[in-house]
Formats: sequence, C-alpha cells, structure tokens
Amino acid sequence: MRTVADARDWAEGQWQRNWKRWLTTAEADAKSWPLHPPSQAQFAADPEAVARWARSWRDLRVAGVEVEWVERRWPAYGRQLLPQRIVASPEAIAGLAGHASEWRRANASVARLREQWPGLDLSAATRLAARALSRLDDHQTEQLIAVLAWLIEHPGSDLWERELPVPGIDTKWWEQHRSLVEPFALALTGQQDAAAPPNDPVFGVRVLDPGLSDGPQQFTAGVAGLNAARLVPRVVLMSENQVPVLRLPALPGVVGIHSMGFAAVNLAKVAWIRDAPQLYWGDLDSYGFRILGQLRQVLPNVRSVLMDARTLHRHAELIIAEPHPYRGEIGYLSAAERSVVAEIRRGDLRLEQERIDKAYAHAELTAAVATIIRLAEDRG
Repeated sequence: MRTVADARDWAEGQWQRNWKRWLTTAEADAKSWPLHPPSQAQFAADPEAVARWARSWRDLRVAGVEVEWVERRWPAYGRQLLPQRIVASPEAIAGLAGHASEWRRANASVARLREQWPGLDLSAATRLAARALSRLDDHQTEQLIAVLAWLIEHPGSDLWERELPVPGIDTKWWEQHRSLVEPFALALTGQQDAAAPPNDPVFGVRVLDPGLSDGPQQFTAGVAGLNAARLVPRVVLMSENQVPVLRLPALPGVVGIHSMGFAAVNLAKVAWIRDAPQLYWGDLDSYGFRILGQLRQVLPNVRSVLMDARTLHRHAELIIAEPHPYRGEIGYLSAAERSVVAEIRRGDLRLEQERIDKAYAHAELTAAVATIIRLAEDRG
C-alpha cells in the first residue's frame, strides 16, 4: 500500500525529471501512479490500518490530483472501496511535490512570452532559463519583455548594459537576469551576441591602513586598474555596498573593496586580492549570501563576517522584508551560513549592512582581521 508520503516522493522525482519539458508542451499528458491496494489477506491482517490508509487518500486535497477507486467484494468482509491509483496533471504533480508557486510563476512567464511573440519557437530558451523563470513575478516578466523588445528593435546597438534606455533596468538587474536575457535574445533574433555586452565592472577601493600605500587612499578601478595598484594588504575586506566601508575607521593591514554586487567574482582576477586572506561582508539577505556563494566558488578561502545569526538577532528591530528574495539554491556555504539563510528565508528577512551598529561592526571586523593575521603568523 503506497502512502501519500510515497506519492509526494514520486511527484518530486517526476518534477525534477520533467518540469522544464512540461513548460514547453502545450498539453502535457497526465501521469498515472498505482497505489497497490491491499489483498484480502492484507486486509484481514490489519483492517484498521487499511481503513486509515484509505482515509488518508480520501482526505488528500491537492488541486488536480484525481484518486481512482476500485471496489473489492470479499466474502468475509463484504464490499470494500479502496484507492487504486492517482492521476495527476503537471500542475497537480507540482503541487503534490511542493513546487506549486514555482510552477505557477514559470507558467505565467512562459505564457506571457508566447503571447508577446506567438510565431516564434521559444522552447530551447525556456528550458535553459526555466529555473530563473520560476522566480519571476509579473512585474519582472514585463521588465524582461521590455528588454528583449528593445534588443529586437535595436540590433547591433553596441550599448553596454547600463546604457540601455529601458525604464527600471540597471546594472543590478542585469546581474540578476542576464541568464534569462541571453537565451531568449538568441531565440528571438538568431544572433549569439544580441544581448547587451556586460559592463566592465568598476570597484571602489579604500585603503584602511595608510601605511600600505603612498598613493591615493580612495579610488575606483576596474580589474586592470586593481592589478596595476599592486597593493600588499594583510587582509582584503570585500563589501557588497559602499557606505559600510567608507564609514569604517582605520584597520591595520586592511584594504577595503566595495560596490561590487554580483561582479564580486571578477576580484579573483586580481593577483594581490587572490594572494591575501579575504573577508566578505554583505547584506544579511538571500542575495548577500548568493554573492558570497558565487565569490567562494572562485575564492574558496573567503570568510564571511557580520553575516552570522548573532548579528541578525542583535539587530532584530532593524530587519525589513526582502521584496524579491532569491529562491534558488545557494552553494559553497558553511553549515552556519546555511542555517542563517534558512532563517532568513523563513520570513524573507533583510538586514542591510548600513543598519548594523557602527561600534559593533568595527569590533567584529577588528576581531576577524586579528584572527586572520594571527593564523597567518602561526603558519609562518
């Protein structure tokens, strides 16, 4: 006898294997799954267990899941009505597996794209971008369509990302949605380079120890400029945002890099950053941890600071709601970091860097820097 929990496991497997294909199929077939109702001998062994099992299927309330019943006539027990199989549409399977909201968002986005460009085959692009589509709300879908429409109308414009004259579209939008734009731009235009080229990222630098440089203590530079700076810090502090670094007092041995967002991964191309111990400090929200995960993929030893549960709880009254949280998987996090992400996601929380008490932040950063320097000295 297969249980409702078994059915949810089956639905999860069906979802993982098929959902991207279902998005591109106008009328995807419903799936049938047998429930293996008991024999007379099994019924006789524990009729109460069978009754509970049948009741669990009768009580199942998932839209689109149809339970088919079969009648058994046993001389000793009379007529018994038992669940025999379930039949579920893709939408129902998504609901049974706990992915109803993802399916609804992805389906709505795909329907809107088809409505906008009904004569074009967007199947390949849809499958490539399915996970990103499942995170879009209606407003974000309209932004995507506006960008794609502009690219179609202005082929070969050679504008950089931040130059596109589309309302509401900025560099951060591109950082979050480039994986969506590229496959659909290719499908709609047939040009590999139809999407606007990414901007050469520019980072802010603040030398927090004046003894590290005779040059300017604050400047902006791209990757080439950073490499040319040839700084030799004992610790590099990388900050998602600008203000937290600008308001810091001196930190011996430290160079601060700020205003990076998702461009942070480019810092791995800078030799003196690669060679120094690194700290990363971002917003306590889903995107702050997503940036950390991406950064750790290219700089495996980077440590997070001021992104722990104690900092979150200490500033609980300053937490706000994250309006459009990132729902996807975030890799390369420690167990403690994953625990904080789980807590944040339970309430879609955001604690911005700028909201953290200055004295507390300075004390935590000073302690983290001292620990890194001490460990480096111990290693000789």
